[in-house]
Amino acid sequence: MSAVLECPICLRWIDWDGTPPVVFGPDDRPEILRKDPREDDVAWRTRLQTAYRPCSGVGSPDSHYLPYDYADYKAVIIGVFGESRSGKSHLVAAMISRLCANDAALRRLGLTVEPLDLRTHQQYMSRTVEPFIRGRRRLDPTQPLPVVFTDALKVTNRDGDAFAVSFFDVAGEQLERSDPEVRFFGSVNALLFVIDPDSIPGLTQPAATAIGDSTFEEALKRLGGRPAPGRQFLHLPAALVVAKADLLRYSFDLVGEWMSRSGPAEETDLSTAEQESEDVYAFLVERRAEPWLRPAEKCYRSTLHFASATNVSATESTYGDGFGQRRVLKPLLALFAMAGVLDDEPMRRVEGGEDAT
Repeated sequence: MSAVLECPICLRWIDWDGTPPVVFGPDDRPEILRKDPREDDVAWRTRLQTAYRPCSGVGSPDSHYLPYDYADYKAVIIGVFGESRSGKSHLVAAMISRLCANDAALRRLGLTVEPLDLRTHQQYMSRTVEPFIRGRRRLDPTQPLPVVFTDALKVTNRDGDAFAVSFFDVAGEQLERSDPEVRFFGSVNALLFVIDPDSIPGLTQPAATAIGDSTFEEALKRLGGRPAPGRQFLHLPAALVVAKADLLRYSFDLVGEWMSRSGPAEETDLSTAEQESEDVYAFLVERRAEPWLRPAEKCYRSTLHFASATNVSATESTYGDGFGQRRVLKPLLALFAMAGVLDDEPMRRVEGGEDAT
């Protein structure tokens, strides 16, 4: 019997083994990949590395194309939520750039990272990550476009377990639609909430009047039908990140203390995740920002973090001296630990609920 897989984008069921491989030609049109009778298995497997499988007919306007080997790995599908000016696109780009560096700190954790979808990864790196990280260019807010993976990576841990890690960074206003473009909610199994300090009254903007992030509430409402059996909480791991924390570090000693701990050793040390979570939670509660904490109270496991994708404010369209990434990897690694990619032994359980701190 052929394996059946659910498309993580539109939730169609795919006859995985019975669906022929597809490649994209020079004109960017999909075409079925066929094995040459004279081709040996090594050459054929090499060509399959850049192949896809459609969730509908080849060339169908509503079809999505998944990496040929997507079903070989456990899927970790990360939904990224936050208002259009929260800095979530910058944060995701910084996270992926840091993760793909495959530096010594990550190797000590036993992680290796490769592109899962080479075509999507190369496009994302050239169009988003490189201009932002190397060119120091400010990214435009995420536009309402057909929902597809922002990027898809193969992450392998020290035990040799491989995971298909994909990111959905969707425009905030798009989340409130009821059309098929947001069906991906049905497949998301890890959550990243990006808190914009500019929206919280009294933090960076004295005139701010927001009473929460509507995208958080929309996400929780859509995911509300998926509680853990016998529990009132969502059985999904969540990381909440106070982005643009560089704007707060000189005004609040607690933020400054955490932001000063930005070296690779501390950023990959998950034993500090619980203390940071407690500090961020208390910091926001003290400033009456409880509405932004709803995901932490609703999700069975969650962590909270301070981070900055830029460390400085933009001057028009670019970032100047002092530009850099601070603590962007820690929230993602905490999410990996809660999702089973990493061993979570160094990180004590942080559970949701109204008594969480």
